[in-house]
Amino acid sequence: MVRIRHRQGRHFMDEEGRMFWINGPEAFCYLSEQRQWRSGLTFLEILEWKQCAPSGLVSQRFASLVQACEAFEHNQVIWSHDLYLRRMGDQMALHRSLDDYRPTAMKLAEAAGARVLPAPWAVAGQSQAQVVLCCEWPAPSRSQDLTHPKRRRRKRSGSPVLQTASFMEPVR
Repeated sequence: MVRIRHRQGRHFMDEEGRMFWINGPEAFCYLSEQRQWRSGLTFLEILEWKQCAPSGLVSQRFASLVQACEAFEHNQVIWSHDLYLRRMGDQMALHRSLDDYRPTAMKLAEAAGARVLPAPWAVAGQSQAQVVLCCEWPAPSRSQDLTHPKRRRRKRSGSPVLQTASFMEPVR
């Protein structure tokens, strides 16, 4: 039995420090594992500073939030890999891992006069190192690489065609 240690809205952390989100509408939701890349942050700091992103591991659908949590705690979740979600999570992680990263909501609040909050990973008295990482968002010419598996494609003749590649792999 795995216990949920922290829960904040639709986000929770288990006893081993793994993070999960409950995604989708309440009556048709699923779990997704989240990975984080900064150590030493509290659960609320991870959420507030958006220091997590989807790993690509997703569950089956559940009829309610309570059912999803109970299935998790009783090891009744069937996990599979969603490669599209994994690639999206990789891009989010790259973007959010910069030392000077600030979530959009925080930037807007600061621009409106709210107090500027120091990043919890910044050491007091030291200037933040300027880390240059490339965050490559898909260009229009590359958008086919990240097409969601449920999106329909149309041939030039106008007839609909579904993508044939399967992005869902069972976890072994």
